[in-house]
Amino acid sequence: MNIRLISLLCVLYSFVLPVNALELPLGSEIHGFFSQSYLVSPDNPYAGTDSEDGSFKFREVGINGFTEFSPEFRIAGQALSRYRDKSDDGEVRIDFLLADYLFFSDQYSSVGVRVGRVKNKIGLYNDTRDIPSARPGFNVPESVYFEAFRDALLSTDGMNLYGTSLVNNNLIQWELTVGRKDVDSEDFEYYTFARPVPSADSAEVPLKLFSVSVIPAFDRDLKLGLSVADVRVDLEGTLSVAEAQQALVTAPPNDFFVNPQNYVTAAGIDGLLTIISAQYNYRDFVLAAEYLNLESDFDAELVGNRFSESSSTEAYYLQAEWFTTAQTSVFTRYEELYLKRSDRSGADSATDYNPYRGFGRGWTLGGKWSIGKGWSISGQASFNEGTAWLPNFEGIENHNIKKHWNYYVFSVNYQF
Repeated sequence: MNIRLISLLCVLYSFVLPVNALELPLGSEIHGFFSQSYLVSPDNPYAGTDSEDGSFKFREVGINGFTEFSPEFRIAGQALSRYRDKSDDGEVRIDFLLADYLFFSDQYSSVGVRVGRVKNKIGLYNDTRDIPSARPGFNVPESVYFEAFRDALLSTDGMNLYGTSLVNNNLIQWELTVGRKDVDSEDFEYYTFARPVPSADSAEVPLKLFSVSVIPAFDRDLKLGLSVADVRVDLEGTLSVAEAQQALVTAPPNDFFVNPQNYVTAAGIDGLLTIISAQYNYRDFVLAAEYLNLESDFDAELVGNRFSESSSTEAYYLQAEWFTTAQTSVFTRYEELYLKRSDRSGADSATDYNPYRGFGRGWTLGGKWSIGKGWSISGQASFNEGTAWLPNFEGIENHNIKKHWNYYVFSVNYQF
C-alpha cells in the first residue's frame, strides 16, 4: 500500500470519526468509498505489464460531502485517489470542489449556479464515473468515455449554470459550463503521437459545455439526452524551436521521420464533442445506448514547421442491465469506436507497435452482488478486437500489441 493511499485513508478516517462521535452541522453529509480490483489481461498490457499475469494494482479511494448553509446555498467536494498500475499513480487529487447557489425555484422550474471545480455533465456517466457503485461494471463504456480525454473532460475549473423546467408535464434538465483546467499530458501525447513528447509536462484545456436531458410526459421511464462540448487541448512545456533544431542536428539519419514526437515545438486539438443518450427502465431492466461524434482539428509544429489535420471520431454502445434481485444484477454491453470514421480498418492510425489503435469493437459481460452494510463484489469479462480503448502508459511503445485481447476483473467495493 503506497504512502498516498495511506494518507487518503487517514484523511477519510479523520472525517468518518466526527460523523460518529460529533454532531455535524445541520444539512451536512459525509460519504466515502473504497474499491480494490484484481485484473488479468493476458493478451495485452492493460495500464501496465503486471496485468498480463494478474495484478492487484487497481484501486480507488474517495471521500465526498456537502454542507448546506441554507436551502439555497451549499458547498460540496470530493477527494479521490485512483491507482491503475502504470497509467495512474494514485496521487490524491480534488475531484470537485464547489459552491452551489439555487437562486430561483418554484413548482415549475429552478435555476442555480455552481462555482469552483465543477463536474461536467456529459452523457449518462461522466459526472459519476469516479464512483464505483454508480458504474454498471468495473468501468464505464470505454468507447464513448475513452481514457485519452478522461481528465480533460471529467471536471472544469469555472462556472456551471443549471436548471430544471416542467413544460407540458415534460421534465427538462440542462447545464451550461464554462472554464478551463490543467491536466497531465501523457494521454494526449499518446493519443496524438503514439509516444511521449520530450519535455512536455501538462496540457491546458479550455472548455464550453451544454447538456440537456428530457423525461417525456408520455413515458417517465424514458430519458433522452444531448451533450455538446467545445474543447481545446494545448500541449504545454514543449521544446523551443532552437532546442528542436539542436536535437535534429545531433540525431541519427531519418530520425525526424521515424520519431517526429522528438521534435514537437507546439501541438493542440480543437474538438467539438457531441453525445446523444437514451436510457429506458423496463420492469427489472435498464436499457442504455449512446452515440458519440468528435469533430477535431489537430495542429502541430515540428521544429517550427506547422501542419494540421481534421478528422471525425465515431463511437456507440448498447447496454442492458438486469436487476435479478434486490441484491444482484447482471449486465451486457456491445460497443464500437473508430478514431477516424472514414478509416474503419484503423490503417491511418497504426503504429509500429500497435497497428490496431485506430478502432475497437467489444463485448462485455458482468455482474454485481450487494452483500450488505455497504459491501459489494463484482466481476467483469471483456472481449475485444482492436485497441482504441486500451489504456496507455509510459513504455507501452516497447510492447507488440495484439489485435484480439480480453481482460477479466474481480472487484471488492465498500461505501458509506
